[in-house]
Amino acid sequence: MRYLFFVIFFSVLMNAQKNQDKKINVKLKNELARIQKDDQIYRELMQSDASQEQKEKVMKEKNLTKEDITDRLWSLMDEQDKINLEKVEKIIAEYGYPGKSLVGEPENETTWYVIQHSPKINQYMPVIKTAADHKEIPFRLYAMMLDRQLMHDGKEQIYGTQGFSSHDGEKESEPIIWPIKDVKNVNKLRKEAGFDDTVESYAKRLYGKSFVFKNYTLDEVLKFGGDKKTEEKPLNLELKKELAQIYKDDQIYRELMQPNITPERKAEIIKEKNLSKEDVGSGLIKKMGDQDQENLVKVEKIIEKHGYPGKSMVGEPENYAVWNVIQHSPKIEKYFPLIKKAAEEKELPFRLYAMMLDRKLMYDNKEQLYGTQIRSIFSTKNGKPETLSFVWPVKDPEHVNELRKNSGFGKTIEDYAKDAGGFEYKKYTLKEALELLQKKK
Repeated sequence: MRYLFFVIFFSVLMNAQKNQDKKINVKLKNELARIQKDDQIYRELMQSDASQEQKEKVMKEKNLTKEDITDRLWSLMDEQDKINLEKVEKIIAEYGYPGKSLVGEPENETTWYVIQHSPKINQYMPVIKTAADHKEIPFRLYAMMLDRQLMHDGKEQIYGTQGFSSHDGEKESEPIIWPIKDVKNVNKLRKEAGFDDTVESYAKRLYGKSFVFKNYTLDEVLKFGGDKKTEEKPLNLELKKELAQIYKDDQIYRELMQPNITPERKAEIIKEKNLSKEDVGSGLIKKMGDQDQENLVKVEKIIEKHGYPGKSMVGEPENYAVWNVIQHSPKIEKYFPLIKKAAEEKELPFRLYAMMLDRKLMYDNKEQLYGTQIRSIFSTKNGKPETLSFVWPVKDPEHVNELRKNSGFGKTIEDYAKDAGGFEYKKYTLKEALELLQKKK
């Protein structure tokens, strides 16, 4: 009888294990493992203890030059982060958050890393919180993202996980731990959240054994650097917060147009903006246009007062906000010199200047340089709507991928056409493209 009980118990246990294993999406798990590797590869090279052997391995794997490693690491990482974000947004749209029950560990943390390194923390914070509540990811990861969100919003963090220093691609200001709301109880909160070290120990691990933790107030951070010997200026946190909201407003209606938006996120935006069915349907373009105009009025006032609000003034990713608004406006021609100057001074990535230059050239019916602009022509055939999308003609198609790489783009023009437009890249001459536009009229 005992033997029979053991056999039955063992059989049930094995079947349960098989059922559990069936839940793991191995294909998705492998995809996330690759994304995780790409997320970390450039960050590992930035570590002070990165070996020459490690650098050479990455150079070979990514087909990089020594100049890429020494001069372009930040822009390469930035472009890789953008590629990773596109991938995980598609995954979230199809599966929701890919957590422990779907892909196992450690791949359940991959999507968190990509979002943590993106400008879309606010958008995906509810997804991360739900994943943590359901134990699909460790709660401490949610705590870290919450701290980063608070820091980006110019508010005090809770768990003391976020350090801060500004950089211009060559030098960094003296680092600090971002101000903590309740520093007396922070170590208790850290322990409850799953961190195994104190904020003091964490700070030393982050910045070196000689680093002495000090909790700054937000007011002190505003003045940070004022008494230093460096020429670094303090961040304008009030402006940073304003630009974060402008960036959110710039993206929110465009987000509704994405085919991979989740039903939950769509419902959240509709509720937040109090939209009607008509607004979400035929009225969406008008809503977006009205919002773009409102944003443009705001950023023109900001530019008049501050010049271009770049990385040294508002940090990242808020230094992208004004660029986005101008890129979506009819005033590219007017503000293009300002964007060019900001890129030259490393206040925003050079690739953003390249994208605006391409758009400016396309609007002027000229060949673009970097192959970043896609044109779509809508027509009707046999009573049915048709769309022809193509990459606007490139001036030097034979060398465009080399130019893209040197400018911080991580994808070839062929891959970009597939990923951004969903079509195979085809070379068009300027004459052919202009003829297509004439037919449209």
